[in-house]
Parts: sequence; C-alpha cells; structure tokens
Amino acid sequence: DTPLNVTLVLDASGSMQDGNRVAIAREAAETIRQSLGSRDRIAVVHFSTDVLGVLTVEHSRPDDSSVAWSIERLTPHASTNVQAGLNLGVQLADEARRERPDAFNYIILMSDGVANVDATNPFAILESSPDLDYRNPLRLITIGVGIANYNDYLLEQLAQHGNGWYRYLDDTAQARETFSRANWLALSTPFADQARAQVTWDPDWVRAWRIVGYENRVTPDHTFEQNRREFAELPSGSATTVFYELVLRDPARSNAAVLGDVEVRWVDPRTGSTLAQRADVAGRVDAPFDAGDRFLRFGAIVGLAADRYSALTPQVENAEVDTGGIHGDLSALLWELDRLGAQLGSLEAYADFRFLLERLTAAAEELAPPSSSSGSGGYSQ
Repeated sequence: DTPLNVTLVLDASGSMQDGNRVAIAREAAETIRQSLGSRDRIAVVHFSTDVLGVLTVEHSRPDDSSVAWSIERLTPHASTNVQAGLNLGVQLADEARRERPDAFNYIILMSDGVANVDATNPFAILESSPDLDYRNPLRLITIGVGIANYNDYLLEQLAQHGNGWYRYLDDTAQARETFSRANWLALSTPFADQARAQVTWDPDWVRAWRIVGYENRVTPDHTFEQNRREFAELPSGSATTVFYELVLRDPARSNAAVLGDVEVRWVDPRTGSTLAQRADVAGRVDAPFDAGDRFLRFGAIVGLAADRYSALTPQVENAEVDTGGIHGDLSALLWELDRLGAQLGSLEAYADFRFLLERLTAAAEELAPPSSSSGSGGYSQ
C-alpha cells in the first residue's frame, strides 16, 4: 500500500495529430488518473516546442478537477521538445519525492518519440535532468503511440536508462486495459530493479548462437554481477522474452538435452538486497518446429521475419547484402506461417501479420537476383 507520486508528461506536438495518437494518450492518462487512490498524487505536463505552462498541474489529488481538465485538453500543434517536457516532469517529481519520501515516484511520458527540438538523443535528454537520488529513484515509464513516423528507439532507451519500462499502445481499448485499476496496481509496484539475465550455452551441444532482437540490451559479461542503473526494472507480474537462434553441433542427436543455463540477478527495491536464481535451459533436440506451442511458433516467425527483412539495410556502409538469401528465408517463413493458419487463422493478429509478411517477401523478391531460391522447403535454422 505504498502511496504513489505520478507525473504525466504528455506530447502535444504536431506529429501527435496523426491517426489516433492523441486519443490513445488521453485515454491512457485518464485511465491512470481514475486508477489512483486517495493517498496518491498526480501532476500533468504538456509540451510541444516548449512546455505549455497554462496546462501544467502540480501534484494534486487524483479527483482534483484541474487534473481531468488538463488531460482533456491535450491538443497537437508545433514541434516536439521532449527534453523540455521531461525537465519539468523531473523537477515536479523531485519536489513531490522530497515532500512525500515514503512514496514510489513515477514519471510517465506519452509520445510518438519524434523529438526535433533541443536534445533529440535519449542520453542527452536524460543528462539534462539527472536523477541523483538512487535510494528512492524516479522511475521513467515511456508509452509509445503511433506507427508511421514513430521513434521506438528513443522511447525504449529513455525507459531503460531512466530506471523504468516501456510499453507500446495500439488503440484506446489497449490503453484502458493496460492502466485499469487491477493492472495498474501491479505495474506500479516495483518488483525487481536492475534486473538482468545471462544465458550460457553448453559448447558440447551448441556450435554457434545469436540473439535475435534485443541487441541494444546486450552488455559486457563482466558487468553481470554489478548493480547498474541501466539494467531493467520489472514491475510485478511482468514477463520478458528473449529469442535465440542456435546452430547445434549434431542436430541428428535425438534425445532431450540441457543446452545451457540461465542466471537472473536483480535488486529488491524495498531492501536493496541483491538476489539471484539459476535454471537449466532444456529442450528436445529432435523435436520438429511444428511440435511446439502455436503461439511460440508464431512469435518465432514474427521475430525472424523482422530480423531477416532488416538485414536488407546493412549496418556497415557498402557491405554486401545477400538479397537472394533474404528473400528465400522470408519465403520459407511465409510457408511456415501458412502451416499455422488452421490453428491461428481466426486471430486478427495472424491475418494482419500474414498480410505484412506477404508484402515484405514481395519487396525482397524485387531486389533478389532471378536465380534466388523460393525457399518453399521451410526455414533452414
């Protein structure tokens, strides 16, 4: 029952007029307000080219009419100065923290991340208003809205290095569900600070491996046992999935195996104690892809498709791109996706992704040489 100090930082820039971005942000902010209790306090900051002072509300009770009034008047115009909005948000949150030292403190940024005034780099933005009280930190939650002209990287990195977490909201219904009273009670309860995992693969079984996605969360091995602020905060009830692609030494070995182990370390936010758990990573080497859970298979196809399509844009200038191989892999993933149709075909997400993957495959085909493989025999790994 720890009370909360919540500071909403709302993007009122012109890019927020695209689609339903303002409606989603407004719905999420209002749902948070309604989910707070009488012992909690909430402030509101709007920003575009600069802070919109007339709409600023300092920390008040959630049922104060000025809070709902400010949220309702979120309107897009002008440019995007995330730095100015967060600077004032941090100032108000720090004042509330000093007045109520027994409370948890959250700054919630709702934006499309298209920063274009003053600092636009996440690290420069955070450095402009640093939080130096490590004993009772300000936890920065970032909420992303929009699809086109959307900066996922900025919002993710602000949250990662701001001692918080990041969510993407697709519509107003998801905004209401995410911040409903029941969910908010879990999300606003810090469960594990500075959480990190280290996976070690057994070289007797695994010849090579790589992580798919999550590249900007990878840190040097020697930092694993150090408590560092850039490691993740996990709220109560949350889950994190990391996807690896493995090359086995002997794929023909047909038995269950312990392929490696995973160790998780974190800091208890209440006591400051460092805790750890370890578990084996086990699996059946001989199990075919279609024997797995259908949602896990769907997620694997989504992750691999994004990974293969992004390879069309090399990270190193003038690097050679195997467009034929990428087209073959995307074709094979589309084939695997179609095999899931009988089990997941009624899901809207399945239909949407199949539509997308078809077009990604067609785009890759246009770049591939005429002799490239169709990839109709299944994904090679």
